Amino acid sequence: MASEIKQFRESMNMSQEEFGNIIGVSKVNYSKKERGLVKFSLNEAYTFSRHFKKPIEKIFGRIEFSNDEPLKSL
Repeated sequence: MASEIKQFRESMNMSQEEFGNIIGVSKVNYSKKERGLVKFSLNEAYTFSRHFKKPIEKIFGRIEFSNDEPLKSL
């Protein structure tokens, strides 16, 4: 599951630190998310989707998200 986001990141020739900066987390925290140790939130998925102008499914494939935070308004 988490490998899809890694493949997407690598296809963009970007580092974990750069991807972490997009969603406002450290490289260490992003790495945990990419390895599946911590789930991405829906807000983080939406942020990536808007940043890259791609559907969430194109970036993440099929993945379970954390819903521990309220969704940000559009």
